[in-house]
Amino acid sequence: MEIEIATIGGYEEVGRQMTAVRAGDDIVVFDMGLNLSKVLIHDNLRTEEMHSLDLIDMGAIPDDRILNELDGEVQAIVPTHGHLDHIGAISKLAHRYEAPIVASPFTLELVKEEIQDEGKFNVNNDLVEMEAGETMRIGDTGKLDLEFVNVTHSIIDAINPVLHTPEGAVVYGLDKRIDHTPVIGDPIDMDRFREIGREGPGVLCYIEDCTNAGKKGRTPSESVARRHLKDVIHSIDDYDGGVVATTFSSNIARVKSLVEFAYDIGRKPLLLGRYLEK
Repeated sequence: MEIEIATIGGYEEVGRQMTAVRAGDDIVVFDMGLNLSKVLIHDNLRTEEMHSLDLIDMGAIPDDRILNELDGEVQAIVPTHGHLDHIGAISKLAHRYEAPIVASPFTLELVKEEIQDEGKFNVNNDLVEMEAGETMRIGDTGKLDLEFVNVTHSIIDAINPVLHTPEGAVVYGLDKRIDHTPVIGDPIDMDRFREIGREGPGVLCYIEDCTNAGKKGRTPSESVARRHLKDVIHSIDDYDGGVVATTFSSNIARVKSLVEFAYDIGRKPLLLGRYLEK
């Protein structure tokens, strides 16, 4: 079986992530992301009302027209987690393919939000929920299996998808931290990654593109950040004024810690901002 990998967008940049893997006549697309830096430089720009071709020309979303050069049919669209640089273009591009969108539960809910907010295109792709640890048969040949391996990230329900082919596994290993003590969810499933390396023909290709992956050192666990945050919040127990804390809205673990520590010192947490409210 011939395997072809198209790195369409997002490499060596933060945003518009998209990769296609062709195995025989079947294509699986991983991620369809938005480059926010290309959008935020324009005042009052509403991407919901824009055409995909205009966003492609701006460099805001991947140029998926390269898929026309791949000899196969898209069988699944698989976002790895709910950050906009991985799901922000689904509402603009997914409708071009008669393929389901397969994602973990939290990621799928965020994809639904993106689709509901879309004002230019009707996205009617089937939405398929799949948990980490599960496997799904892909395509018509019966030779491809899609597996979700649990990973930890600054957003919950992140996975690394693995496409099992007769030639070996293609591991799409983007955006994770090696966190063995996360605040929410299970630790990264290193045992399963090791097993994949030993099974059958092994790993044919490992694809990695993660912020700061090229730097030495490691990112501490979210539980470390939680301990530092607790120390700071509890140190102002006798302070009468207001307290402002900032975080990415998608960092549910960080929001959870902030809310709990606010109650610890008798404060009422108030969420401000469009995405936090959403």
